[in-house]
Amino acid sequence: MNNIDAKIRRALEATDTDLADEFDGDQSMTEMVFDTFRGTQKWLTFLAIFCSFVFMAASVFGIIQLFKAQETREHILWGLGVVLCFITVSMMKIWFWMQMNRNSILREVKRVELQVARLAGKLQG
Repeated sequence: MNNIDAKIRRALEATDTDLADEFDGDQSMTEMVFDTFRGTQKWLTFLAIFCSFVFMAASVFGIIQLFKAQETREHILWGLGVVLCFITVSMMKIWFWMQMNRNSILREVKRVELQVARLAGKLQG
């Protein structure tokens, strides 16, 4: 049993420096953005970005149609469509920022776990 524990500890010590290098320091904004495109929910991030572009294009089209409209009813309907598209784009952006925040929090939790593992190793040794 002690032989297996010793092997595990040696393997963890070898990767400990790699983990410390990975989690030390803060990420830049571009690293945080690209981190949202990794992991199990990357397809959802791609879908949200795609939908944001679609709704932004729809809002530009709606603005063009709003200025071309002749009747008051058309102005109201195109204006309402533009507002709804802008709200949808805003919600997609908020979701994207929440994903970046979630990744940042997970990174900090992993950093704390690594520090606790180091402390436990020092207390046992």
